[in-house]
Amino acid sequence: MSLQSAVEFATRAHFGSWREGDFPLPYVTHPVEVLLNLRYVGLVTDTEMLCAAVLHDTVEGESATFEQIEKQFGPRVCSLVKELTRSEPTGIEVADLTKEEIWKLRSRMLLDEIAKMSSDAKQIKLADRLSNVQDARRTKSARKLRRYLDQTEKILAIVPRETNRALWNAIEAEIH
Repeated sequence: MSLQSAVEFATRAHFGSWREGDFPLPYVTHPVEVLLNLRYVGLVTDTEMLCAAVLHDTVEGESATFEQIEKQFGPRVCSLVKELTRSEPTGIEVADLTKEEIWKLRSRMLLDEIAKMSSDAKQIKLADRLSNVQDARRTKSARKLRRYLDQTEKILAIVPRETNRALWNAIEAEIH
């Protein structure tokens, strides 16, 4: 297992996917930014955590499987990626809901998942959220940005500052 292999794996898994917004970048720039946030803002040097950071979105809506990740990167990396992979509501759960109600349901599910994460997964989630908040400022409408920042405040209420003080503080600075 190497960090270089994880970056290459993520690049292949996200090939053809793009970030939101005008003049979007290839999606792989996001997991790389999460990796950089974890390493240089959060000061994390644990290779398995860094690999999980760059792989965190490879199963969610992409072509990778947990089995592939475990085989190539080991059980701990796979376990972290599983913790970070979002659950989505079923078609039955959203059948009669408005777009706003679906967003609220997805938000509740996300907050519940974060509350149950290990400390290591929470650190990666903070690095992920920092990247997403910065991107949201560039790409979301004022209403959607406010809603996203409110959700981010709820995440900070769930994740103790001590989980990774530097990442937590960086997010707090972005949302205020």
